[in-house]
Amino acid sequence: MYEHIKLSIEGGIATITIDRQSSNNALNAQMFRDLISTVEHCDADDAVKVVIVTGAGKNFSAGGDIKEMAMFEFISYELSMLTGQAALSLRKCSKPVIAMINGAAAGGGCGIALGADFRIMTEESYLLTAFSNVALPGDTGCIYNLHQIVGLAKTIELMAFSKPVYGEEAVRLGLATRLAPEGKLLEETTAFAAKLLRRPLGAIAMQKQLYYEVFYRDYMAYSRLEAENLAKAGASADHREAVTAFIEGRKPIFNQND
Repeated sequence: MYEHIKLSIEGGIATITIDRQSSNNALNAQMFRDLISTVEHCDADDAVKVVIVTGAGKNFSAGGDIKEMAMFEFISYELSMLTGQAALSLRKCSKPVIAMINGAAAGGGCGIALGADFRIMTEESYLLTAFSNVALPGDTGCIYNLHQIVGLAKTIELMAFSKPVYGEEAVRLGLATRLAPEGKLLEETTAFAAKLLRRPLGAIAMQKQLYYEVFYRDYMAYSRLEAENLAKAGASADHREAVTAFIEGRKPIFNQND
């Protein structure tokens, strides 16, 4: 459908694939826009009953494009809001949305995965908040969605330390719906989607509307604050050091101005 956001529809199941394998499916501004547009297209298409979001190749998505960040003097408020809207589009979609998590779902990729209704992983795939690694507070509504699933204390830990959460732990924490055997992720996800096709999808759509109206009523206020903080952090010395260190292939040294 777009250069790096692909769409296929078969048997009522739409598969949206983040496809920028040369950068581990890192997301840039245009990809966030295209993802939103593709999800909205699926929502409006009566032929689509269930949506799967996944990444091409070895990883779901490495998150925001750090090489693109290196060209920014600052992270714009508009771009920050766009990331939150991308994750929210999955929540607002009236169709059930499954994140099929292959490899790493990091940073913004993690946020997109958390926006889905269901997440299917393997023992080797993992969720990684990653934002603190580049001295950013977060985007894509990641904190908001994490808090909804695991509570405040665990959210604080996962955001501060950016520890990867692999499949088995993800299931235990409620971050993953189920665990697929290695090599069976597509098979398990397709089977799960087929089960959803046999459920009363009209009722599920109404349930999703209730979830959105009740549990996400303050999401936009959160998203605006998230965008303001991201813009501030994007202009910080720590963020510039993190980006420079990434480009140079070394570990960043934070708090140098303290």
